[in-house]
Amino acid sequence: MNTSNQNTTVSASERDHIWQPRPELVEAMREIATIAEGDETAIISDTEITFQNGGQRTTIAATPVGVEAIDGLWISERIEIRTPLEAFEDFDEERLAVINMFATTGAIIRDADGHDAIVSTLPVFEVDTVALADLYTALIANAALLHPIGPLCAAGQISGRQDEVTPAQTALPGWDVPSYWDAFEFEYANERMRANGVYANAGPCGLTAEFAWEEGASSAMLGDRTSLLQIRADEPHPSAGNGLIYRLELPVNFAADEAYRCAAVLNRYEASGVDTPPFFGAWCSRAGTTLTFVGFWPNLLYKRGTVANIASWCASRSRIARQVIGNEL
Repeated sequence: MNTSNQNTTVSASERDHIWQPRPELVEAMREIATIAEGDETAIISDTEITFQNGGQRTTIAATPVGVEAIDGLWISERIEIRTPLEAFEDFDEERLAVINMFATTGAIIRDADGHDAIVSTLPVFEVDTVALADLYTALIANAALLHPIGPLCAAGQISGRQDEVTPAQTALPGWDVPSYWDAFEFEYANERMRANGVYANAGPCGLTAEFAWEEGASSAMLGDRTSLLQIRADEPHPSAGNGLIYRLELPVNFAADEAYRCAAVLNRYEASGVDTPPFFGAWCSRAGTTLTFVGFWPNLLYKRGTVANIASWCASRSRIARQVIGNEL
């Protein structure tokens, strides 16, 4: 995967001036816009939707890209979900890295001007017309609706008011029934991973997979350095209820507090990326010496085959993290 964010064929101003969104994208954006029904303040066009969302204003914007990925496929558009925040502006990188441990579908990211926002992104390949209609449209819409839950949950955990943002109060569809992701999902993902040379194991409630951190690495059991992906269907989110949690842990021991800075760097990098995996989750750190990417999909986001998608995205994410961290340290 090409991790450069500068690979464009025309200048940004020229591209935006001549761009006409293709019909498949327009149809997807119109379908996504149904989440804003009843919001009289919503602003909706074929390429942008802004609506009221849990006391915040969330914007879903599609922009033209025009980048050829390293595999030769054409990235035609990029969709970003952004929800500005003010509640955490007094916090430093350490506190934000801890808050992001409770992420669902987006990361809290601070820009160069000190402004915070929850961000999710998705590159759209031109050939992915079926995925755009059958997977990404619902994922983008519901991921946007879920943006406030992670920060609200974190605020409750930090202040000791966990009972104020419970799954029952959030009341997402399917929050109180067992996870929709079952043994079939994990075995299918396991087969996909193994077919690609990844050491992986599946059980009725989850999947583990190891991604090489060094050339030729296979498994930590053999003494190799690998990043570890764990996907579980039996760990509810404290504010979103039942669903699917995933954690990608990197095999790097940082100096004291260095992981907090690296979490912020990786979140900004992925949030601004083009040829990067779908960004639904957040880089975070509990102790400042280890680094983890975490995300949570409640039952509301269930789609058959998504465990395999998440595992594939995390394999790419591990490779990118290795390159970015190598440049940072």
